[in-house]
Amino acid sequence: MNDPHERPSPPPPAEVAAPLRPAPPTHPPAQPGDSVDVMLRQWEGPLPGVDVSSSAVLARLLRAARLAEELFVERLRRQPGPALTNVGDFDLLRTLRLAAPGNALTPGQLMRSLVISSAGLSGRLNRLERDGWIVRTASPDDRRRSLVTLTQQGRREFDRRLESHLAVERQLLSVLSPEERGAVVTALRKLLLALETAE
Repeated sequence: MNDPHERPSPPPPAEVAAPLRPAPPTHPPAQPGDSVDVMLRQWEGPLPGVDVSSSAVLARLLRAARLAEELFVERLRRQPGPALTNVGDFDLLRTLRLAAPGNALTPGQLMRSLVISSAGLSGRLNRLERDGWIVRTASPDDRRRSLVTLTQQGRREFDRRLESHLAVERQLLSVLSPEERGAVVTALRKLLLALETAE
């Protein structure tokens, strides 16, 4: 028989769960640095007080444009047929292809459209005419002026190469989402309008 004065033994202690530790915060992976990041860090040593934030934008624009042009030139040179070895020549042919009526423009119109000097345009026209892409004729309205027109062969060759060129452009921009591309277009349009207004 149990002693009424005897204290009941306490129940065995329940297992205490280990305190939950908060999960370490997750951060999106840092974007890998590019060549402009390297250049901007170099400013921190010799001239730490200089504001180079503008270079974070403009240096990337200029470098991206140079690298894109190198890619376009490399692809243009792979194409069979008449030689087309630089982006400037391709842009001139594209300007003529989109011209109406008759795909004919004066050298002055081409200069304004392509933002190129008279000497630079003359070199392009000489090269493209020699290779059979274009022909220059006197204007029927003013014999002192010439008209630049695509030859039939030049038009066929340009049309044949156009889709390949546009495919390279799409491939180049595939690293950007549609939203990112839209944001880039909006920002660059604003910048370009400011530059064109200041001309």
